[in-house]
Amino acid sequence: MTEDRYARFSERYASGDIPWDSGITPPEIVELFAELPAGRALDLGCGSGTVIRDLLRQGWRADGVDFVQKAIDIASAKLSGFPADAYRLFCHDVTRLDQLPDLRSDYDLIIDIGCGHSINTITIEAYAHAIANRLAPGGLFMLYASHPRRESTVGWDPRTVAAAFAPHLDLLWEQRSDDKTIGALASWYKMRKAGLITGHFMR
Repeated sequence: MTEDRYARFSERYASGDIPWDSGITPPEIVELFAELPAGRALDLGCGSGTVIRDLLRQGWRADGVDFVQKAIDIASAKLSGFPADAYRLFCHDVTRLDQLPDLRSDYDLIIDIGCGHSINTITIEAYAHAIANRLAPGGLFMLYASHPRRESTVGWDPRTVAAAFAPHLDLLWEQRSDDKTIGALASWYKMRKAGLITGHFMR
């Protein structure tokens, strides 16, 4: 993450100008609650902790990483009513997960909702590799990314996503839609790490 991007997001959180934070977990994630037994989840770019909150309500153990301390502070307040051992929050760069030794050794579900698509295409391959390393065999990765557009430096097109993640994860489906928040085409991707589920899922 660049210093400029860090400063910009820090200012937005400090001012409360965070239109991307709807306070509602996307239906693509909610649908997983019926599909999967509760296990271990990691939310990359967790923001104010909305998705983590809903995962915890479903019995998951959930961790979150965000590079803005104000976002982590808001998430900490939002999650304060849950058992302290059920979640962990880290103010850290998601492109340097290998420098977070306190993360769980593997996750049954990793989520990236509009975080990674700000990473440049040089770094995306390392990001994909780090995510795959943190997934348990059979684990799912849910990615939401806007498509590139002229007026923004943010965005991954489907070919870029495929090239980066295909060596590590199997694409189960891609679902395209218009992101009305930013006025751009975007995609959800559901990917799975090959291998048998290891039994980390738990109720």
